[in-house]
Amino acid sequence: MISQKLQTIGITVLATTVGFTSLFSVNTAVAREKIIFVPPVLGSPRRLIPAGTRAYEPPSGGNININIDILQTQPAPIVPPTRGFGGNGGNIVVPPIKKTIPPNQNSNGASVAVPNQCLSGKIPLTALIPESQLGLTTLSNPALFFYVPQTSAPELELVVQNETEQEVYTQKYKPNNKAGIISIRLPVNSLEVNKQYKWKLSVICNPTDKSQNKVVAGLVQRVSPDSQLVKRLQQATRQERAMVYAAAGIWHDALATVAQRRYLIPYNPEIASDWEELLTAKGVSLNRQIVQQPLIPSPEVLQPKNK
Repeated sequence: MISQKLQTIGITVLATTVGFTSLFSVNTAVAREKIIFVPPVLGSPRRLIPAGTRAYEPPSGGNININIDILQTQPAPIVPPTRGFGGNGGNIVVPPIKKTIPPNQNSNGASVAVPNQCLSGKIPLTALIPESQLGLTTLSNPALFFYVPQTSAPELELVVQNETEQEVYTQKYKPNNKAGIISIRLPVNSLEVNKQYKWKLSVICNPTDKSQNKVVAGLVQRVSPDSQLVKRLQQATRQERAMVYAAAGIWHDALATVAQRRYLIPYNPEIASDWEELLTAKGVSLNRQIVQQPLIPSPEVLQPKNK
């Protein structure tokens, strides 16, 4: 069943009774669909590139480098090709979910400060991706979104690798001077259809010591929309397009659609509601504190290294 949000509006109704006609105002409820993210259906196991983790987890005994190549502990399922609306157009590999206590909570669920050398605040460095750590897109150059705490680090670095772990994009950025949600758009033609890519965002606390880096990592895959999805997108309003993308499991396009509207109109309650629904949807379940964080300008590019 599709859950809905109700908006009350006033209308004028013409009422006719025996002997007279009158005008009076009444309230009626107009339903607006809620954004529901539908994760890809899991299939049979298969080995894949390790994805990593969507939130930086400070180690308990001191800071050490997070090696995303050793986080995979078991084979991961894939998504078989599907037909009809929202078809994936090929096998989609989904990594296993690493279950841990969120780094910004204790065992009782209370918020705690993040103990880092160059990050501050109670909310950890977090990638805005589903729990599966895989995000789908229809674009060759999607935008990736991250919550970055206030940091004293001199650099951020984004690395994207293909299925053979060859780097297809490497870029360093200058962090903003305040905490917030940033977006980093990949160059045009970065992703091929039905190919899976591993990305890694590092907060470089000490350029001469990689063990001090704070890292989040995940997977992105470009899919080709089927004709039914294309038709629905063409007929949809901007707000409806986010619903269509989310219902098809196309995370990055749904997120970017809502984010663009929220960035332009940050205090619109309807857009804020769409944003919260998407980020807290089943299969996503991002920290509600992140939902309230502002969208801030993209970080400044440093030392271009496009490949």
